Amino acid sequence: MKKIPEFKTLEEAADYWDTHSFADYIEDTEPVEFEVCLPRRKIMLDIDRDLRNKLKKIAQRKKQSYGKLINAWIREKIIQETAN
Repeated sequence: MKKIPEFKTLEEAADYWDTHSFADYIEDTEPVEFEVCLPRRKIMLDIDRDLRNKLKKIAQRKKQSYGKLINAWIREKIIQETAN
């Protein structure tokens, strides 16, 4: 079993792995857990002008963006629909 060497810098590690196969060192590894925070994806929705203006007024009254308001309302509806 080959042991992964200790590296002093990221550059030293990068240079090493450019010329060596990680597959030769797989037995010198162990599983790890980590979290990944992926950015939200944006989608475009066609909303007629009258509806958008009403949404903006409601959002202003609630002191939030109309995007957040729409997200909250969609979330509430999905929870209702999936609870049945």
